[in-house]
Amino acid sequence: KLLFCPDTLKLLGVHAIGDFAAEIVHIGQAVLSFGGGVDYFRDTVFNYPTMAEAYKVAALDGLNKI
Repeated sequence: KLLFCPDTLKLLGVHAIGDFAAEIVHIGQAVLSFGGGVDYFRDTVFNYPTMAEAYKVAALDGLNKI
């Protein structure tokens, strides 16, 4: 789950649960640490198939709702 400001697209928080949460949460932490936005996940090409692709799916889902 990605929490971001709909006006600035700045990433405010990341939530990951499940068996592979520890494998992907660090990506969100890194983006938070450099003050990135949800657009980072939209524009980044992640390895496929990996759990990291879930960030792109979550970002696109969130962007489609604003």
